[in-house]
Amino acid sequence: MSRLAKLNLRLLILFLGLTVAAALAVAACSGATGPTGPAGPQGAAGIVGPTGPQGASGSAGPAGSAGPSGSPGVTNGSVSGVVTDAAGKPIEKASVSTDPTSTTATTDKDGKFTLKDVPPGSYYVVASATGKNAKAAKVSVLSGKEAKATLSLKTEEAFPLGSVRAVSASAGDNEIYPDNKSAITLSAGYGTSNNNKINTSGLNSVGVGTYVYLQGKATDQAGEKITAWTWTVAGPREKKVTVENANTQFPRFMADEAGRYEVTVNVVKEKGGKASSEFQVTAGSYVGVGTCATCHSGSVKADKVTEWAETGHGNKFEFQFGSYSAKSDYCIRCHTVGYDETDKAGGMDDAARLAGWTPDKGSALAWIAEQKMTVDDIKKSPMGKFINIQCENCHGPGSTHTKALSYEPGVCSQCHGQEIQWRNSGHAKTGAASMHQAEGASCVECHTGQGFVAVKIRGEKPVFPNMEREGLKANIPEPGNMAPVACATCHDPHALSEPFNKGTADKPNIASLQLRMEGKVTMPNGATVDAKESAVCVSCHADKRDLTYKADYLAGKYTRGAHDNTQSDVFYGVTAAVFDLGGGNYSSSPHSQLVKNACIDCHMAAQPKAPAGAKADNKEVISSHGELLMANAGGHSWSMTGSYQGKDIENVAACASCHKDLTSFDRQAYGDYDGNGKAEGIQTEVAGLLKLVAAQLPKDKDGKIISSITKDNTTELQRQALWNYAVIAKDGSNGVHNAAFSVQVLQRTYKALTGKAVPGATIR
Repeated sequence: MSRLAKLNLRLLILFLGLTVAAALAVAACSGATGPTGPAGPQGAAGIVGPTGPQGASGSAGPAGSAGPSGSPGVTNGSVSGVVTDAAGKPIEKASVSTDPTSTTATTDKDGKFTLKDVPPGSYYVVASATGKNAKAAKVSVLSGKEAKATLSLKTEEAFPLGSVRAVSASAGDNEIYPDNKSAITLSAGYGTSNNNKINTSGLNSVGVGTYVYLQGKATDQAGEKITAWTWTVAGPREKKVTVENANTQFPRFMADEAGRYEVTVNVVKEKGGKASSEFQVTAGSYVGVGTCATCHSGSVKADKVTEWAETGHGNKFEFQFGSYSAKSDYCIRCHTVGYDETDKAGGMDDAARLAGWTPDKGSALAWIAEQKMTVDDIKKSPMGKFINIQCENCHGPGSTHTKALSYEPGVCSQCHGQEIQWRNSGHAKTGAASMHQAEGASCVECHTGQGFVAVKIRGEKPVFPNMEREGLKANIPEPGNMAPVACATCHDPHALSEPFNKGTADKPNIASLQLRMEGKVTMPNGATVDAKESAVCVSCHADKRDLTYKADYLAGKYTRGAHDNTQSDVFYGVTAAVFDLGGGNYSSSPHSQLVKNACIDCHMAAQPKAPAGAKADNKEVISSHGELLMANAGGHSWSMTGSYQGKDIENVAACASCHKDLTSFDRQAYGDYDGNGKAEGIQTEVAGLLKLVAAQLPKDKDGKIISSITKDNTTELQRQALWNYAVIAKDGSNGVHNAAFSVQVLQRTYKALTGKAVPGATIR
């Protein structure tokens, strides 16, 4: 054998030896061979425990450290340390945990903590406390060893006591310019009454030369009433700015030059306490989408410009151009960027001046028509960069690039008048001022605009500002600045998505509804339904408890039963939503098959006409193209029943296609379901059944249905009955959503509790 052949043979043997050794090492780590080490939580022999988060056999733990399960001789370690404030004073009762989570602890009076039984690996140790910003420190936990961590928490920002207020004529606001100034010169049409009314977005980014409207909070973070407000504003170069009505809850000031304005509000509380907070407002000029596109077309940031260009906003001026006339010249204010003849921000009106127009020539649109300008002519003129509804309509002037955004309805109601209806909805009462501040807080995903988008749409974990740390950015505003469920919660401003509103044969529309969700939705109980255009609704209006929670509740491990908003569970008649107390699957009304788009077909049906003699007040009644309509029923109020001067008005027209001659939602029932001797309206029958079941449920010392449920104060049957009762009661429709399901659940629950059917009742 030649020397070269011998050398090659030696190298081959060496390579094979190394390969086998490596394979044996991997097998040992994965538990595939040899004696199996202690299994991690939820892990069978050889399956990696929490050191390898979400990992299968042999998967790496945090930062690449190997999981201990299946490794002979590997034991868990611990992390100990202290949590202090910025001055070094120990913080008692601070929460400490590892990320990825394996164990948690609470600090003692000396601020000390110990996280025990931590699998080997690299972690963040996260500390948080009420009124403090969270802090994280990296640690490496070795087998059988103790790691150390010291965390100093800074005081979180003061609770925001004031903000910028949106003002919109289309939403019913009536603030006007002083000295007979006009935001838009008009020729004719019903819009003429709005040319001196002010529109603002509510953003902290405004055009130079515009008024900034402010609003003070009515209560502090603890809910104590605020009785007095004092405002001061320092402009660019610390110039003192005059604040009109500075000692009221709703003042304003003029941002008359470009730059940053520091706003301070000092308040007095009902019990005499005082507090203050600050925020910034920036004034700038409009630059047009071409400038935004240099970064936001995918070159530096995500491509939002291409998405926007495909929406109805992206071509609104061009699409509507042929319909503009002296009677519709008010359209230019909403269909272009920055049209305000009183400001100095360089928007569409200033571009029109550069093109040769002046207000003494009449409205800008009338002048454009007189010049016989085409869309191409306009694009070639200074006006071209400001036509259509662009980025700055929703994010504010781009010259200062403040990255302003808001989920508040004021951004959209600059042009869309639906806010009047929305103010009458339950959605307007969301966006709670003091939501839970913790990682994993579940309320924000349905009770705030940003929370819904972050969690439900983007699949992120909700992170409040006081929980922000290295590698984990806040995606939820601080309490007090959390937007309610409003326009941008349900609609994506950038998306051209199905479904399309195709209008009617005589009035075609063909515009995307831009819904954030559409189609199939899987509810927490595991049921998947095709909700079509109501997918957003179903995603929140379904019991949040999953089947695991339901089973643990039955075992007495949880003190709370079914969560609020069980409408989808009842509407679709989901058997898994309740406990089956005899009879197998439940019946269901045909609503889920006949009502094509579920929730919105009924709850967003056309607004009913106002009663004879009514007058528009932009609260209960609005005027829409000369017709008086209810503002608190139908449309974006989502309400089936409105009111006018204390009298209820049911929007029964929403049901007329199936229920002919219906005069009340409490339609005649098919039987006497509550056994009171007469067949009444279905809502009356279900209300009667709820009362019968409630009488059989366990009560607290005050005689109220028990709310803190444990295995010690209830039997298993009582817990099932409490759950079923809550599902139907919290649906809120008293049988309208699904009469058959509601009646059967309650009748079976009553029988299970008492051992007999509802006496004298028609049994479903």
